[in-house]
Amino acid sequence: MSLGLPSHLSRAANSKALATAARWAALVCLAMAIVNVAISALGGTTGSTSWISTLVLLPMILLLVLLSRGRTVLLTVVYLLVGAVCTFLYVYILFESTPTYRDTNLLVVALPVVAMTLVGGTGTGALGGILWATLGFALAEAAVLVGATAADRGFRPDAVSLGAYLLLVGVLAFDGLTRGSRSRTQSAIHRAVRDARLVDLRRELLAESTADLHDTVLSELAAIAAAEPGELSPRLRGRIESDLHALGGAALPGDPTPTSTAGADPWYGSELRRAIEDARDEGLSVDVSGDRDAVAGLADDSRRALGLAVRQCLVNVLRHSGSATAEVAVSTGEGSVSVMVVDGGRGFGSVPVGADRLGLRQSVHDRISKVGGTVTIYSSEDVGTTVIMTVPEAVAS
Repeated sequence: MSLGLPSHLSRAANSKALATAARWAALVCLAMAIVNVAISALGGTTGSTSWISTLVLLPMILLLVLLSRGRTVLLTVVYLLVGAVCTFLYVYILFESTPTYRDTNLLVVALPVVAMTLVGGTGTGALGGILWATLGFALAEAAVLVGATAADRGFRPDAVSLGAYLLLVGVLAFDGLTRGSRSRTQSAIHRAVRDARLVDLRRELLAESTADLHDTVLSELAAIAAAEPGELSPRLRGRIESDLHALGGAALPGDPTPTSTAGADPWYGSELRRAIEDARDEGLSVDVSGDRDAVAGLADDSRRALGLAVRQCLVNVLRHSGSATAEVAVSTGEGSVSVMVVDGGRGFGSVPVGADRLGLRQSVHDRISKVGGTVTIYSSEDVGTTVIMTVPEAVAS
């Protein structure tokens, strides 16, 4: 019944469900008692004044309705005390008005006793419910004994009320005994869900780290290959050192923070501009057109993902296209920013990208999709390649 609930919620949920069902069953028992007495009075089985006994059950019905709206220990105690008094008066008036009733082994007498017993379950555990049920059953039987004695009738335990008590105790005991096994099952399920989520997180982090490493190493190797033989220029050396420290999660002393230049113009502090400048350092002639200020409308993660994806596109132009020129066009509209990278190189046909090709799969497609964007690629042999990346603008808070 509670397999889909966490273990810390199933106990309270089961207890509340059982208590609610028991209280409504008690309300039905009191209604049946009233109907039984009314039918017996109309049929002449009981005395003509026996209907008065049903009036004393009204306070019990009122308290049960209040309990069904919100259970509290105080209200339950009041119900038991008032119920004991009402049961005594009910039994006494019923016996006084009906001389044919000789003892208490009657259904009409058992119904308020069952209503008193079913109040069990106010506590949040099986043991608490059993204690409340036992207390209600004991008070009701005591009230029946006193009422029968006052009316000079014999007291005999009835099977209906005793069976209802034993059934309720059995249900509560079974719930308490099996709760531990349900908790263990739930714990195993939640551990499995947690472990699966951790595996997914590790896989995402590994893919992102692999893409960063792939892009950085590939870009720097291309820059070194394009450089003049001999000692690296200070600009290229500083760029390589900065990228290596970025892969390690540290920054070089004196390195400008991303926001130091972005405050005046977001374009100059963006990953997109850096990707273009790096490609130019590697010998690629890159023309930039369109609305450069559009990058200001992107969130930080979208701006970084877009810049790194463009960086990989330009590296692909250098490595695979055979073209020495490329164009980067920036545009905005309908709540999104699009960047188009175009080259006039050799292009490629409709050959599926292999699983080991990280460039387009992880560095472009996966990066853009993680920030809610899309990637469209148009390429033909001997015509060139066009990559269009579209990411949503940041939502104003």
